[in-house]
Amino acid sequence: MQVNFYGKNIPFIEKSYFFAKKLMIKLIVSDIDGTLVNNKKEIPDSFWRIFKLIKEKDIRFCVASGRQMQSLEKLFEPIISEIGFVSDNGAFVKFQEQELYEIPITDDIKPILDACEQIKNIGVVVCGKKRAYIKTDSESIFQEIVRHYPSYQRVTDFSTIDDTIFKISICDKETSKINSYPRLKDFSKDFNVVISGNFWLDITHQKVNKGLALSELQKIWNIYPDETLVFGDQMNDIEMMQIAKFSYAIKNAESEVKKIASFVTEYDNNNEGVMKKIEELLTNT
Repeated sequence: MQVNFYGKNIPFIEKSYFFAKKLMIKLIVSDIDGTLVNNKKEIPDSFWRIFKLIKEKDIRFCVASGRQMQSLEKLFEPIISEIGFVSDNGAFVKFQEQELYEIPITDDIKPILDACEQIKNIGVVVCGKKRAYIKTDSESIFQEIVRHYPSYQRVTDFSTIDDTIFKISICDKETSKINSYPRLKDFSKDFNVVISGNFWLDITHQKVNKGLALSELQKIWNIYPDETLVFGDQMNDIEMMQIAKFSYAIKNAESEVKKIASFVTEYDNNNEGVMKKIEELLTNT
């Protein structure tokens, strides 16, 4: 397969080696679910070994996810002080226990929550800074939600919440693209409404996305888009791909994401696609 890269038609494998040799990568950013972890939500065994290689090369590493901050910090607890965290689709950013950036929802969310009451087979999560607040009558949906939100409180009434709210997440048993998104997309006039997974829909402040959050980290770390490498799989990864010179859609990514990304990995998330690509690139520099 030939691709156009800097005006030259070169094979896929060769192009990967080409940019790794010619350009200095200073920041690697990866989405989590559907990208870095497998479908069992497990970090690849190779991650810890390859992370040492990333550090040896003096490259920053950051995870950017729709998950809550507590979930990310738990997943990467052994290296919590060494990597950047972008949570809630870009609403909250931390590094070395310092809160660097946040954009909470400030508009009234009651109309959204009322609309959710009319949608069947979903669970609703109001994602706060302290914890996630979960409302659902389905035990199976509840169990799926808590896989992603280790810090949570189950509620029957969202009006009693006293917290800074970053996001509303919908866990959709019928898939977000065909069930919840068509019924909630009109709220995009005032909020950012994005499909973040086959069974997930996220609603945040209109100015929130992973790209804006990543750009803040780039400024803080004095790293340019030309020095940034990004991996993702879903629609909520597109903005951060657009501010990185080198973006990879994981093999199992949505087709729309593959069109935006610079490249596509050879392997999917269940076969360590991200880690294999990082190792290939870094061992060729």
